[in-house]
Amino acid sequence: GTKEYEDFRLLIRSKVAEASKDERIKISILGLKYHMEDYLELNSKIIEVGSFIKQFIKLIETKQVDFAKYLGLRPSNLSKILNGERRLTIEFALILERLSNIDVGLWLKIQNKNEIHRMKKSHSKHINKFRLKELLG
Repeated sequence: GTKEYEDFRLLIRSKVAEASKDERIKISILGLKYHMEDYLELNSKIIEVGSFIKQFIKLIETKQVDFAKYLGLRPSNLSKILNGERRLTIEFALILERLSNIDVGLWLKIQNKNEIHRMKKSHSKHINKFRLKELLG
C-alpha cells in the first residue's frame, strides 16, 4: 500500500505492456508460479490444482479443447482433471512442467496438500484413534 509499491507496480505494468506476446506470457506464467507457491505456504481456502491449470491455459491464450487435442486427451478427460473429478497424473504434471517451466513437484504438491486436507477432515475420528503408546503396549 506504500507509494513505492504502487510506483513499482506501474513500472512493471509499463514494461509488460512493451513486451512481446511471448515475453508477456512468460511473465504471466511466472506470476502463476508465485501464486502457486504462495498457496502452498498459506493455510487458505482450497484451490484445486485444476484451477491453476485453467489459469495456465488462459495465460497461454488457448482454448481448453485445443489444449486437450495438443496433449492427446479427450476434452472431457481434461475437463474432469480441471474440475477435480480426476487426479493429476505424474505424466500430466511432467508435461505441465515442460510447457510452463513450473516444477512438476509444485503441481503435485498442490494436489497432495488438498487431498491431505480433505482426508484429515473426513477421516479424523478414524485417524485420531491411533496412538504410539497403545501400539508399544
